Amino acid sequence: MNRILAVLILLVALCVQGQSQVQASGEASTYVLKTAQTTSPRATNNGNPTFGWRFDLFLDAKVTDKVFVLVDTRALPDEVINFDYVALRIVNLADLGFNFQMGKFDMPFGNLADRRFATKDFLYGLPLIYEYRTSLPDQVATRADVLGSRGKGVGMRLIDLGVYDIGAMVYGDAGKAHYAVAVANGTISSTYVRHLNDNSDFNKILRFAYTPIIGLTLGVSAAMSAYLSDEGKPLPRDQGSLHYQQLIGDVDVEFSRERFLFNGEAVYSKWTVPFENEDTDLSAFGYYAEAKYTWFPRFYTAARVSGLVFSRVQLEGISPRWDNNLVEIEAGVGYHLDRSTLVKLVRRETRTLEVIGPKDNLTVLQLAVAF
Repeated sequence: MNRILAVLILLVALCVQGQSQVQASGEASTYVLKTAQTTSPRATNNGNPTFGWRFDLFLDAKVTDKVFVLVDTRALPDEVINFDYVALRIVNLADLGFNFQMGKFDMPFGNLADRRFATKDFLYGLPLIYEYRTSLPDQVATRADVLGSRGKGVGMRLIDLGVYDIGAMVYGDAGKAHYAVAVANGTISSTYVRHLNDNSDFNKILRFAYTPIIGLTLGVSAAMSAYLSDEGKPLPRDQGSLHYQQLIGDVDVEFSRERFLFNGEAVYSKWTVPFENEDTDLSAFGYYAEAKYTWFPRFYTAARVSGLVFSRVQLEGISPRWDNNLVEIEAGVGYHLDRSTLVKLVRRETRTLEVIGPKDNLTVLQLAVAF
C-alpha cells in the first residue's frame, strides 16, 4: 500500500509541475468457476467451486506534450497488489519520429495486447502458451528432475503471462509497418516475478508487424537471453550462465471483417540446458487460434484452440518427451449489458496427450466492468 501511495504522489507531483492532469480508468471483474478434480496445473482450488475477483487500475499522467508516466496496478483475492506497468514514455523523441519507453511494461512479443484484460478477452484467461508452466525450471536440474516434474506446473512458462518486465524500448511506425526493439532483465519464459536482473545478460527483443490492408496485421517477434539464475545451483561444467540461452520466435496474425474477429499465434522456443553429463537443447512449440463472431450488437460467440508440443530427451535408453503434450479447446458466449459491462459463460476442455487419467475441464461465469 505504501508503494501505491508513493506512485500516486509522484504522479500528482509530476502533473502539477507540468500543469497537466492524470487520467484514471480501470476494470473490475468477478467470477465463479468449477474445474475438474485433478492434480493438473489447469485445475483451480482442487476442483472445488470457487468465487474470485480481480481489480485493475490504470493511471496515465501527461507531463508535457511528449512525456508521459504510465502506471497499471492489479489486485487479486490474496490481497497482494502488483505493479504490472510503471513506465516513463517519450513520444517523437528529439523530433526524430520514434518513441522511447523505460520502466516496467509489457515487452513487444506476440500480439496479446489488451486481450489480457477480461473486458477485451473473448473467453476466460490467457491462451495456453501464456499460462501453462512447463517442467523446466530456471535453475540447474537433472534429466530426472525435469521428467519427474511433467504435468505438475512447477517450471517456466513458454511465454510468461504476457511478458511484463523491467527494461527499455524504442518503437514506432513507418507507413504500414510497426517496429519495436527492447532490452529487459528477464527472459520471455520467466519475467513476471522478477525485479532486478539475476544474471549478467539482458533479454534482447525484436518485433516487426505489417498492416497490408485495414483489418489485417501480420507480426513476427524474436528474443534471446540467458535464462539461468546466477544464484541457483552451481553449473556442472566450466561454462558461465551466458552459455545457456533461451532462443524464441513468434509469428502472429490479427484479422477483422465486420462482425468477425480472429487472432492467432505460433511460438517456438529452444533452451540450452546444462544436464549432468552434457548440454542438451530442449524445445517446445505452442500455438493458439481464436475467433469471435458478433451475431447482433450485444451478443457474440467465441472459440479457441491451443496446444503445446514438447521435444524428446534421452534417458537410460528411452526418449520420452520432456513434458506432456497438451491440447485445449474453449468455447463461450458473451453478452454486453451495456457498453462497459460484459457477462461471459465459458467452457474449457484440456487433454494431456499420451497420459491416461482424469479429463481436465473448466466452466466459468464471469462479469467484467470497465470504467
